[in-house]
Amino acid sequence: MFKLKRHFGGPILSPNKNLEWEREGVFNPGVIQTDKGIIMLYRAVGEREAYISRFGLAKSLDGVNFERLSKEPVFGPGEFFDHWSTEDPRIIKIDNEYFITYVAVPERIMNNGRSILRPIPLETSAALLKTKNFVSFEKMGLISPAGSDNKDIVIFPQKIGGRYAMLHRPNRWSKEWFSTSYEKFVDEGLPCPIEKLPDQPSIWLAWSDNLKNWTDHKLLIWPEHHLDEKVGPGLPPIKTIDGWLLVYHHVARDWNTGSFVYSTRVALVDLNNPSKLLSKIPYDILAPEASYETEGEVKVVFPTGGFVKDDILFVYYGSSDRYVCLATGLLSELLAELQKHKIKMQ
Repeated sequence: MFKLKRHFGGPILSPNKNLEWEREGVFNPGVIQTDKGIIMLYRAVGEREAYISRFGLAKSLDGVNFERLSKEPVFGPGEFFDHWSTEDPRIIKIDNEYFITYVAVPERIMNNGRSILRPIPLETSAALLKTKNFVSFEKMGLISPAGSDNKDIVIFPQKIGGRYAMLHRPNRWSKEWFSTSYEKFVDEGLPCPIEKLPDQPSIWLAWSDNLKNWTDHKLLIWPEHHLDEKVGPGLPPIKTIDGWLLVYHHVARDWNTGSFVYSTRVALVDLNNPSKLLSKIPYDILAPEASYETEGEVKVVFPTGGFVKDDILFVYYGSSDRYVCLATGLLSELLAELQKHKIKMQ
């Protein structure tokens, strides 16, 4: 059995009470290696009245000790589609440019610290940024399918067969959504008949020629246990000798409390055909157990950034929607464990 090991010192980044825009939480970071060190864009929340998120910027030479590079957010709400919040950045590099996917929230999330009652649930989308320096950003707009309520998008860090590929989690592309009274108010633009949708929100693969228009959606990973609630992309895919490594988040309902538990799992897909699922470990490689992962009502470890260096897999994650944390493991051991859980081809 493979398990990631938490950094012995606990969270590697905690809220700075002296910075008004991040004093309530720093979490769910995008992380990438550069020739000048390791760059982190972290999600920051300064208040819980409206729960507005922005991005902070930090840098590290060792992947553990991060220094904030700005006392102000480097990016935040500004467009009609992200007017109230910008969340959960994920970073990749293609050629000499960095691309950042993020969650775009068009409407206010909370009022007086409580979720706002709506006729239908708040719809979020995913948007794309491009940068060379993490100081100025080119806004490339929304990239998630309209009406899909899509929070989690990661793009593969290179073209495959001459096209870009991405993983996404459309919350409304599920039978669960069509069993609610909300469905009649929304046109989801489904890629398949309702009867062929997964029971719950799942991970889909899509393709693009220009990073803006995404088509050819195919279901890739879905919840399989009766207590599972959903699964969604985590880190951008990592290229290995055995295939693309997918570190993703898994959400289950606690049998005793009924609350959600966010954990981390892994799968492997084919290098040349990522629609081909090669193996998938059927258990958590990291679950919320430490005190800083179980604060509040929901237990959370939420992976969003990482890389491999000298056979060590670094996984950066948000815990309790409040801290940035780090867990590591040997990539060679993880790949060996994945070989034990190969998918039987039909």
